[in-house]
Amino acid sequence: MSFELRAEKSLPKNVRRIAKKQMEAALEELEGGHKDSRDEVVHEARKSLKKIRAVLRLVRPVIGEKSYRRENNWFRDAARPLTEVRDARILLETLDKLAEHFHEHIAGRSLADVRKTLQDNLRSVRKRVLDEQNAFVVEGETIRKARERVKSWANVPDKWRSIGKGLECIYRRARSAFKAAGADPTVEKLHEWRKEAKYLRYQLEILRPLWPQRIEELANEADRLGELLGDDHDLAIFRQILIDGPEPFGDEGDREILLELIDRRRAELEQEALLLGDRFFRERPKEFVRQLKGYWKTWHGRARPKPPEEFRLAPAV
Repeated sequence: MSFELRAEKSLPKNVRRIAKKQMEAALEELEGGHKDSRDEVVHEARKSLKKIRAVLRLVRPVIGEKSYRRENNWFRDAARPLTEVRDARILLETLDKLAEHFHEHIAGRSLADVRKTLQDNLRSVRKRVLDEQNAFVVEGETIRKARERVKSWANVPDKWRSIGKGLECIYRRARSAFKAAGADPTVEKLHEWRKEAKYLRYQLEILRPLWPQRIEELANEADRLGELLGDDHDLAIFRQILIDGPEPFGDEGDREILLELIDRRRAELEQEALLLGDRFFRERPKEFVRQLKGYWKTWHGRARPKPPEEFRLAPAV
């Protein structure tokens, strides 16, 4: 797979390959004639940009803070226009998922007015960002420029420490965010936890070949955690819009029911996320990374065995 280490390549070559592959994947979506729906293009391009930022975090300690911040800010800013479209689409999907989850509680209510308002908003955002601002073309040009700089920040030493320190840092940040959200589950703290968990999930995907079964299990748990916290955040944003949005969303009865169901669903999601987080982040950062380092040593030894004695070059006389 393109988003994981390959045994036959050195670490710097792997980092460059993975970063470039994600840039190429984003460009293929943005410049591919929109064979998929434009919403799907936005989703896939944003995912590739987030994966690139996960790679940057993985090598952050060795490339230096200046290089990291320059590249991370570049890709973060590149994704912002697409995020507007994503957020407008997610509001509509959030309504549908909520209605499906609590279908027995809203029997007899179509929520058609609420849905129409969200659809109108999505069309408006698409027109402004994708048509008037020509976001796909602008994003493509931005990524092409960034691709030229990959070698300058991806030329890392071919050693575990090149990624081990970054992995420990992101695990520590995710673990701290989990504890902060558990003690005080505000929307902001839960969202911060979700972001860190998502970066950790992508980093685990990169390291999957070290021990596929075990690391894939960890990556799947981190992915599930991100989904739970993502759904929770989307519901929180939807709730805020229902209360403070510039346009009315349905009649008062629809809004009251939706607000009640949002609170119930968020409570369910947060409870499941905290239980999963308690199991996932049980290990201290150094212990977590020490295990991965052990996997690395075993994998690295198998992947690059020393040549037989008879094929080794004799020392110069």
